[in-house]
Amino acid sequence: MNVLMVGVGPKRVGGMWTVAEEYISSTKYNKYVNLKYVSTSTNGSIIIRVICMLVGYIKILFLLHFYPIDIVHVHMAEKGSTFRKGRVVKWGKNKNKKVIIHLHAGPFMNWYDTLSDRKKKKICGIFSCSDKVFVLGEYWKEQLKKIVPKNKLIVLYNGIKQEEKNNYSLSSNNIVYFGVMNQAKGTYDLIKAIKKIDEFLPSSMKVILCGNDLEGKVEKMIRSLGIENRFILPGWVIGKTKERIYRNAMIDVLPSYFEGLSMTILEAMAKGIPVVTTHISTMPEVIGTTEGLVEPGDVNGLAMRILSLVRNPEKRLELSRDEFERINSIFSVDVFVTNTLKQYKRVLVGE
Repeated sequence: MNVLMVGVGPKRVGGMWTVAEEYISSTKYNKYVNLKYVSTSTNGSIIIRVICMLVGYIKILFLLHFYPIDIVHVHMAEKGSTFRKGRVVKWGKNKNKKVIIHLHAGPFMNWYDTLSDRKKKKICGIFSCSDKVFVLGEYWKEQLKKIVPKNKLIVLYNGIKQEEKNNYSLSSNNIVYFGVMNQAKGTYDLIKAIKKIDEFLPSSMKVILCGNDLEGKVEKMIRSLGIENRFILPGWVIGKTKERIYRNAMIDVLPSYFEGLSMTILEAMAKGIPVVTTHISTMPEVIGTTEGLVEPGDVNGLAMRILSLVRNPEKRLELSRDEFERINSIFSVDVFVTNTLKQYKRVLVGE
């Protein structure tokens, strides 16, 4: 089957590109799909971003007009992404193609509820042009059914590449965080939590914050709390550097306020690294339990959860085993691709 997939470019680091890259690189997916991938968004100046969007639109219109596309698979988030990709959804439907919206947005309904009636009507019109809407968990299915017919909503969990075996080691010594750094991701809560337990942590333990400081506050906060020696800020890391950081990770922490379905948490679980995260959206579905999840903004609870795991190697091993197996059975790339192909077939026969 011929699939036109529309998403972001590789410079837009984050979950949406990670998911798109799994389709692009999957042998199994490409065995059954002739994929045409077009990006309409990238990083850079306004001029660069506008050029990327316009070039992407031209490619999309060309492929819809001259190529026998069966399915248009559109990766979408909230805000500008909804309206940019909404054009593609409508173009696909106007050409009588099957259209799938793959919604990655975390706070989508929070954002939707703030909009004018005119914009809400426009968004509902975009979703009405789709044949199916992939959402990242049962939580989002429940949220989106307020504006999308229930029969269109399909839960499709993100997949992550699974390690061949669980190499987690109790000799690992660092706390790690991966992602953009700002209030919404809970980065400041993590820094404050580390301050509370700093004197109880091993002196050799480092907290490695891997990501871009979007608001320019991270280093200032760490200095103001007098815990500069505890933190390492390598910026956004990839490849061998990222793998090296993971190899010595005792715990992975993401105290976020909003998530669609966190790829960084899945990535840590796939490596058997115990995770500490918040009780939001799909996190209970990812972890498989609410035990140990911290309420967003609960700095004291976050601090105590981290310290408890640092002091309890047996619990860390238990979590490592459980999370590694959960990835293999539910969140692996193979399961993700298999479920996608299943939905493609259903859409093509009109189910």
